[in-house]
Amino acid sequence: MRRARREPHRRARHRRREGRGDAAAVRPGRPGRDDTAPRRLRPRGSRQPAQDLSRREGLRRDARAATPGGGVTDWAALVGPTWVASGGAADAVDGVVPARVVRPGSLAEVQTVVRAVAEHRQALVASGRGAHLDMGAPPARLDVLLRLDRLTRVVDHQAADMTVTVEAGCPLAALGAALGSAGQWLSLDPPRPEETTVGGLVAANLSGPLRASQGGVRDLLIGLRVVNADGAVVAGGGRVVKNVAGYDLPKLHVGALGSVGVIVEATFKVRPRPPVEEAVVVACGTAREAAETALVLRDSDAAPLWLQVAGAGGLPEGPGEGAAAVVGLGGIAEEVADARACVERVGASLGLRTLFVTDGAALRARLGAFAVEPAAAVLRAATLPSEVGSVMERLAATARERQTVVRCLADAATGVVRAALTEVLAVGPLVKTVRPDLERHGGTLVVERAVPDAKVGVDVWGDPGPGLRLMRSLKAAFDPGGIFSPGRYVGSL
Repeated sequence: MRRARREPHRRARHRRREGRGDAAAVRPGRPGRDDTAPRRLRPRGSRQPAQDLSRREGLRRDARAATPGGGVTDWAALVGPTWVASGGAADAVDGVVPARVVRPGSLAEVQTVVRAVAEHRQALVASGRGAHLDMGAPPARLDVLLRLDRLTRVVDHQAADMTVTVEAGCPLAALGAALGSAGQWLSLDPPRPEETTVGGLVAANLSGPLRASQGGVRDLLIGLRVVNADGAVVAGGGRVVKNVAGYDLPKLHVGALGSVGVIVEATFKVRPRPPVEEAVVVACGTAREAAETALVLRDSDAAPLWLQVAGAGGLPEGPGEGAAAVVGLGGIAEEVADARACVERVGASLGLRTLFVTDGAALRARLGAFAVEPAAAVLRAATLPSEVGSVMERLAATARERQTVVRCLADAATGVVRAALTEVLAVGPLVKTVRPDLERHGGTLVVERAVPDAKVGVDVWGDPGPGLRLMRSLKAAFDPGGIFSPGRYVGSL
């Protein structure tokens, strides 16, 4: 019997005497019923010539009402008794301890767990190794911590096409080792690569100093597989760099902290790794001077691989304690030598002292670790690159008024300024003082990470603006039961 609502792909390859595309053989089937098709969200049709099949799997809405909540689930029967444990203090998400920690070992088990959570109207937070669970607001409720640290396979690495597909629980350090054998890298360098997983990288939109020249997660992510609230797997994007036009669903999950689905697999563009990486520290008197120097270096022939601005105390031990512009240089040896000479000329023209660092990659990793170093809180301000110096000075001045100390480190190319505070009681007053001024000028200030006590009474996200209404609509469409990370994302989504 024919299935309901057959949908042609509106491409020449599907007409008479034309063969179906290669992807057609592996497209997932529709439910085996002879009635109306499932409700879903999809674009009306392609508006551009095809590079792939224009119709993607529909995104199913959960059509069934959940069973009235709080039911007991036999988690051991779903994933095996070895992979289920009671939640403890080490599993807490911003002070909220889950009732159970469940560690599925396959995609099918992830789907089963999500269905069980939805059926009993429970709530889950997806995690890899827990390296970045202090980001966002505390969850409104938490029944299951879904650890994906058993899903670690590098599914596919096409070195010639420079793409890699990897499961969500794979640590970035392990992925880097696999890519390194081909002289390639995923040019994203968040802190704690041994503990940061691919799923966490995408869900938290993590990056490091390399973002200045290599871009962020949204620039390198080309495909994603996600388990929806009804346990269905939805694929967006693909495994080739040039992909079909339509809704760019993978970007919806970047930075959403798992609030619209459980990421189980991701595909990225990869790039050749520079054989040489060095750095030059340009010592400056103030943070404003360092920021201005960095802008000169950004526009110079040095073509920085990364470019950081450190306030007093912002540099790791070694390069010094004063304010500085720090420029990373990468490429073949001759390129790096020319770039280093260019930086030295710029420094000399400004009357500033330069310090050469042979192991630029190690210094870059230490600078990136600023975002996760022990502190009561790390704030993240976003502003124009031309305003970096003034924002750093404003943060330092406000801290002095509160009789506390703040250390700042900024990305001169992107305008991101991080400020580390050591005192819990200083976090709320500083946010309330600095955030309004930044927002009036089109910037933002969020509490990127903090100990639970520092978040009490503090809006970690700030005003999301008029886009919140659309975000709520998307949340309702993708997670109608509110089971994914409730309350953690902006606007308490």
